[in-house]
Amino acid sequence: MDFSIKNILNSILEFWKKLTTAQKVVLLVAPLIVAIALFSLIFWASRPEYVALFNRLNVTEAGQITAKLQELNYPYKLAEGGTTILVPQKDVAEVRLQLANAGLPKESTFSFENLDQIRLGETDADRKLRFVLGLQNELEKTIKTLDGVDYARVHIVMPEESLFLEEQKQATAAVTVKTTYGTALNEDQVRAIANLLAYSVEGLTTENVSIVDTNGNVLSDFLSANNTPHKLTANQIQVQQAVETNIQKSVQSMLDKVFGSGSTVVRANAKINFDQRTITSQISENGALVSRQETAESSTNEVAPGGVVGVDPNTYDGITGYPVAGAGATNSSSERSSITENYQPSVVQEETVVSPGQIERLTISVMADADSISEQQLENIEAVVATATGIDLDRGDLIQVARLPFNKNSILEHQAALEELARQERFMLYVQLAAGLLAALLLLIIILRLRSKKNKELEQLTLEQEEKLVTLEEAEKLLAAQMEAERQAELKLARRKVKTTEEIEREKTRKEVDKYSRENPDEVARLVRAWLAEEQ
Repeated sequence: MDFSIKNILNSILEFWKKLTTAQKVVLLVAPLIVAIALFSLIFWASRPEYVALFNRLNVTEAGQITAKLQELNYPYKLAEGGTTILVPQKDVAEVRLQLANAGLPKESTFSFENLDQIRLGETDADRKLRFVLGLQNELEKTIKTLDGVDYARVHIVMPEESLFLEEQKQATAAVTVKTTYGTALNEDQVRAIANLLAYSVEGLTTENVSIVDTNGNVLSDFLSANNTPHKLTANQIQVQQAVETNIQKSVQSMLDKVFGSGSTVVRANAKINFDQRTITSQISENGALVSRQETAESSTNEVAPGGVVGVDPNTYDGITGYPVAGAGATNSSSERSSITENYQPSVVQEETVVSPGQIERLTISVMADADSISEQQLENIEAVVATATGIDLDRGDLIQVARLPFNKNSILEHQAALEELARQERFMLYVQLAAGLLAALLLLIIILRLRSKKNKELEQLTLEQEEKLVTLEEAEKLLAAQMEAERQAELKLARRKVKTTEEIEREKTRKEVDKYSRENPDEVARLVRAWLAEEQ
């Protein structure tokens, strides 16, 4: 077989001409797709993985670090608005050591380490200022360790000490925090920050700590709730909203099951008492008799008749003027009794603790759609809602049910939007079905064309074979010639296998010489030397 370049190229061209258009496209596109996929995989696998070198940097520190990385010829990327620097993972440790040797990142704030340095000419006020700055920095670092805190700034005001106690001002502090995306500080975390500052700064109380976030919201209002009892804290507002929402959902679900969704609207307002009260009452009752003492006294006094010297013994009545008999004698008697009873008193003391969270007043409003609910149904709605929510008229609770026509424009627009979306989905479904049918039809056409082409090729081959048919006489001659050629080949093969008499004698002589050479090697060597000498 000829393996020359010309023959190989001709074979390739003939193979290409035999291919159909679809086969040619597949043959060209498939290697291209494989090459692109392989190249993409190699590029993705060889690409370095970047990890964070430093994060939460300010603009100055980020600029200094990137300038040093450019000087050291290390690749890097910036993320999160330039506050995070990314480097290849394999270079992280080496880059950090290089930057540490260069003193980066530099601390731009004071710390307690600065107090170890003694400065010439420094006054007590300067040293106190450095102490406050170092304390602020340490508190900032501690606050940043809390979950959800991304950035923190602390400002402390330490008043001057006064000789008079009534003139001494209190210390104050302000904290600004930036929370991570999607998180918010709860009251426990805010109270923890306030307590941290109060126990770290001398003379500072939690009421004098103000905590705000970067959005301008004051987070520490509830710390001074004792001074403003009329103001609800965040937790109290959440509890109130939870109670109102629970009542609304309960009533709304009940009405929706009867009249359908969108026929009623329920709103509830609850006034909750968050005061914790302790009620103490004492009831005194008669106890057991311990002792009883009874005393009785009687006395009688008698005076003999007579008179005083120089006084007329006769006594006259002042009205009639006649003398009164026995006026000269006097008799007196007295009696007294007393009872003293001693009891052991019995006192009953009751102490009742009223927990906070009691509902003081509840008001509920129900709006009913005039197109769906009749006037006769309003009374039933009011009675059912009042029973379900525990309305107490003596407590001042109120329920209002009104029947008004609802604005259904938004509902109609929503329904129209849903219908339009459904229509688009149906249209896309029809398009997909049509595309599938079209693709199936094209595939069927291609298959039929390929089959018809193959049928044509078979018909053409059959015609060519029919054109090449020979007669019976020619076929017999060809068969005889082929048989003669086979017979000649068999004769040649037989001649090669059968040896002549000379060949047999020559083979026998060769074997005897070989045997004699093996048995008498010395004689053979001598004989060979003699032949060589004769030739010379």
